[in-house]
Amino acid sequence: MSLIPQIRVLVNRLPYIDKWQAYQSGRKRVAFLKEVIPKHGVGAEIGVFKGYFSPFLLDLTSPKKLHLIDPWYLLGEEWCWASGSRSTAKALARIVRENSHDLAGGKVVLNIGDDLKVLETFTVGYFDWVYLDTTHSYEQTVKELALLQSRVSRHGVIAGDDWHSDPSHRHHGVCRAVREFAKREGYEIVYSSDADWQWAIKPAA
Repeated sequence: MSLIPQIRVLVNRLPYIDKWQAYQSGRKRVAFLKEVIPKHGVGAEIGVFKGYFSPFLLDLTSPKKLHLIDPWYLLGEEWCWASGSRSTAKALARIVRENSHDLAGGKVVLNIGDDLKVLETFTVGYFDWVYLDTTHSYEQTVKELALLQSRVSRHGVIAGDDWHSDPSHRHHGVCRAVREFAKREGYEIVYSSDADWQWAIKPAA
């Protein structure tokens, strides 16, 4: 099945969320997921927002367990920068509703809180992969990578959104932090693209 029809199939399975937003969220990242994220592992989506991308992670990586990590309502009643509905609680309620079966079965786990504090609760090497999509700031990404280095297995993948190599881009901090971390800690950048904004690193062989 080619990628565009496959994305449409995935989006059409989602009865509640904004289908156009889900389509746009997944369209640029399906090929990346297939290439980079290992299947049947324990993973985490860090920075879930309204849950547009979670169905793609579930369908395309077939994880044993997927942790959804986000502060949601702990940030306040609304995201001041969001488009459409800004309600943090409604977004979380929708995510619970749409993943009720997998939540009940333990395949999906909700972790509500600041990601740095939540990640500290996991044992060393717990994750096979994580997908990082939080503040997109340099300072936050530096902290997240430092913590993920121990929480993701030595054969695992740390990946994420908002790769922009142009230093003038407002989210260039992600690229800068990833490059510095990879060079300093002996990681290989296995994927980076200004076209789809995705990146992935893993320990060098």
